[in-house]
Amino acid sequence: MVSVPMHARLTALILACFIAAPAGAADGLTLSALAADDPVKARAIAGPLAAKGDSAAQVVLGRIYEQGLGVRPDIGLALEHYSAAAAAGSADAQLELGRLAYEGGGVYPDYERAAGWFRLAAAQGDPRGDVRLGRMLADGRGVRQDKTAAAHHFARAAAKRDVDGLFYLGLAFLRGDGVPLNYERARKYFAASSALGHGDAAYHLALMYESTALGRADAAEAARHMRLAAERGHVPAFAAMGLIVHRGDAAGLAADWFEKGANAGDAQAAILYAVALSRGDGRPKNPAAAAILARRLAAARDTPAPIVAQAERLQQSLAKEINGPITLRE
Repeated sequence: MVSVPMHARLTALILACFIAAPAGAADGLTLSALAADDPVKARAIAGPLAAKGDSAAQVVLGRIYEQGLGVRPDIGLALEHYSAAAAAGSADAQLELGRLAYEGGGVYPDYERAAGWFRLAAAQGDPRGDVRLGRMLADGRGVRQDKTAAAHHFARAAAKRDVDGLFYLGLAFLRGDGVPLNYERARKYFAASSALGHGDAAYHLALMYESTALGRADAAEAARHMRLAAERGHVPAFAAMGLIVHRGDAAGLAADWFEKGANAGDAQAAILYAVALSRGDGRPKNPAAAAILARRLAAARDTPAPIVAQAERLQQSLAKEINGPITLRE
């Protein structure tokens, strides 16, 4: 995994907390200092503001302490700042507390508490609260499963053009979860979400065009949306895009996409890349490298069973081509 520089993380939290904050939540000097990517300076300036009850500054401090930006991570202090802001009505803080409760916050998950915080944020009209509460209702995690209520929350978020709300509402129509099964409406919401940059929405659009869900399959549209999904980093799309290229429905080298997926940790892409190496398909033929990749896949605990079986078969077929044991140098 690529490490995100501290200045990039700080910039992200500043944008999340202040750019959309109400006028007067932080003055121009504060925003400029925080945007200067100096966590020590950011903490020095946000501290007095937080002491005066500025909830946006409280959220910034909470994230600084939670993520250890320029300080030693301190989940206790983070929770204090988030809680103060949440009590003052900050939806951002309520969402952060909900996230920590859901993930465990370094201790144990508390799904019921998480749902409570997400419900408070949703009640304030924050679409992120609706999406997160909707997902919990859809899964029945921490709350009684209610797919109709989940779809209602997704629809509330979608009405505000929330990218995730649009995606999950599309998924509900695709599956008939809490709403009538409707492929055209699913396509509509996936398209709207994809237009806002959602990789998984583009992936699902591609799968719909690949199938006959919308009528006749459309290989060109499937390839276009799958490429978008892959370019946005949606990991399952790498293998799928490689297969689309391999069958001739898009330009390029299938091995390029398989390699990207393998580097992203996708087992399906990795076995396909190993096969490409074994055959010299889009890459110089390299049975030793293919065998090493197959062996790693077969040994990994999280590799799905069907891919383990494929990897073992590939190793057996390559054993005849490799003279002598595979060395570390190879």
